[in-house]
Amino acid sequence: MSNSLTPRMSKWRERLWPVYPEEMNIFLPMVVIMFSVLFNYTVARNVKDSLLVNSLGSSGQVLPWVKLGLVTPCSILAVIGYAKLSNILSKQKLYFATLLPFAVYFFLFGFVLYPMHEHFNLSVSWIKSCQQAYPLLKDFFPAVAYWNYSLFYMMAELWGNMGIALLFWQFANQITPTVQAKRFYPVYGFWSNLGLVAAGSLTAFSENFLKPERLASGEKDFGPQLRLYCACMVLACIAIVCAYWWLNTKVLTDAQKGMDAKGKKSKPKLSLKESAVYLLKSRYLMYIAILMLAYGITINIVEVTWKESVGNYFSDPITGIRDKNAYNAFMGKMFIGTGITTMVFILFSKNFVQSLGWRFSANITPWVTMVTGVGFFLFVVFKDYLGGFCELFGTSTLTVAVGLGLVQNVLTKGVKYALFDPTKEMAYIPLDEEEKVKGKAAIDVIGGRAGKSGGSVLQLVCNAATGGLGVPQLSVPVLGGILVGITWWWIWAVNKLAIAYAKKVMETEHIKDV
Repeated sequence: MSNSLTPRMSKWRERLWPVYPEEMNIFLPMVVIMFSVLFNYTVARNVKDSLLVNSLGSSGQVLPWVKLGLVTPCSILAVIGYAKLSNILSKQKLYFATLLPFAVYFFLFGFVLYPMHEHFNLSVSWIKSCQQAYPLLKDFFPAVAYWNYSLFYMMAELWGNMGIALLFWQFANQITPTVQAKRFYPVYGFWSNLGLVAAGSLTAFSENFLKPERLASGEKDFGPQLRLYCACMVLACIAIVCAYWWLNTKVLTDAQKGMDAKGKKSKPKLSLKESAVYLLKSRYLMYIAILMLAYGITINIVEVTWKESVGNYFSDPITGIRDKNAYNAFMGKMFIGTGITTMVFILFSKNFVQSLGWRFSANITPWVTMVTGVGFFLFVVFKDYLGGFCELFGTSTLTVAVGLGLVQNVLTKGVKYALFDPTKEMAYIPLDEEEKVKGKAAIDVIGGRAGKSGGSVLQLVCNAATGGLGVPQLSVPVLGGILVGITWWWIWAVNKLAIAYAKKVMETEHIKDV
């Protein structure tokens, strides 16, 4: 199969639809899977933040506690369970066993758990009494009081890691050769990012036609929107099942499905302990893990500070009640922008890997993250000195901070989907089956979560240290400095991995030639 421009494919088709007719029956179902995964990820992300950040007595500072205390342990348990099941189940059964719990939970949350949230969650008075008794842990108690929302937050985060990493990318890596991946992977991102646009449109404009009523507490009723969101997420899970079933029963050969000539599943036999020891000895996998860790830490450091600003922006100036619906609509519009920006980035960076190389393409994301993140932190640090300047333009420092954070999030996620994900996934292709299955699960699920938890730990320690010293205002500049340091570590790992990846590809091509 050709991997370069041919008479069969024009320049713009090479960018937008580099698929030969005989490949359509694989490409289209894979786009459906990626679209559905990203749709659910985007909707779930909007909902989890709207619930936790904007509930009475809570704030954006509750997020590090939930990520560290709940999401990380559950991610570790999930990857241990996945690794054990991979030695027992066939690949098809393992795929469905990974997907089914999410579909069931999304349905139960929308139609059972959230409608009964007043019976599950603890009271605001309990939160305030605990905060008064233990002020250093004031941001921890909302996570406990709203445990029902914390649980949804955990499932949404797990979907982001397991859904994208295992339901799509691991499956894609199993059935896609390197030559085809160079054409398909960037374009998967292009078309599947319509999932972000669709999810963003749903969450941004659903309030307009659902018209939620005010509750006795003064909040708007979020129930009708949540039922709609959860129903759509279940439908997306069904779409994933249908596309996967079609590929495995109608399209893929036994070799592509990881079967030997007799139809028996050819899978690695190493135990979980042996696999862990093996991965620790692999410098190649360590570099990929650093990429995941660094991205998770940096994006988490910026997001928590920014989401707190967004929550304040959509709070009532008199009562202090935060509007979940308005917050959710704002985040939905952000993801519309993210999806469109990502598609533009993919359109113009489609041939970066082929023409400029893997190293150059993989380095773009950390550089964009560092430049935009530093810009956001600099404004937050010096906002007290910029109030008069902002007033000249008829705005406030809070509005500008929200806008800068929005730009940072859109650009960082845009290059992440357009370049970080495809280049990272290409690095797995030359690996053997054991490294692809268990190594990828460990890196993407544990590594991704450890990155976000690492950012949470850094924020908690930084807030406690600066608060204990009586200078809490130092927290933001210290976090900005940490952001720069972690990003340089990320760039170092990219350059090391580029060398190792080139050697792996050469070795793989040599084996095929022999």
